[in-house]
Amino acid sequence: MNIISLEARKRLIAEEISMVDDASVIEKIEKVLKSFSPKVKRFTVEELEARIQKSEKDIMSGRVHTTDEVRKHLGL
Repeated sequence: MNIISLEARKRLIAEEISMVDDASVIEKIEKVLKSFSPKVKRFTVEELEARIQKSEKDIMSGRVHTTDEVRKHLGL
């Protein structure tokens, strides 16, 4: 069997998925993909605005760190 790159395999799978006309199959594929995908928190506009306001208050209060300080803290 030929060894093909991960990117090539992804493209082949995408091509095959594009030919599927059964919604239940697509739903199963989505379920499998979601089980392997990192969870992403989606924010509402209101939540984002609240985070912006809090961040701006932190900046005005001097609660900031340089990139180097953060890297050092994280051991990077």
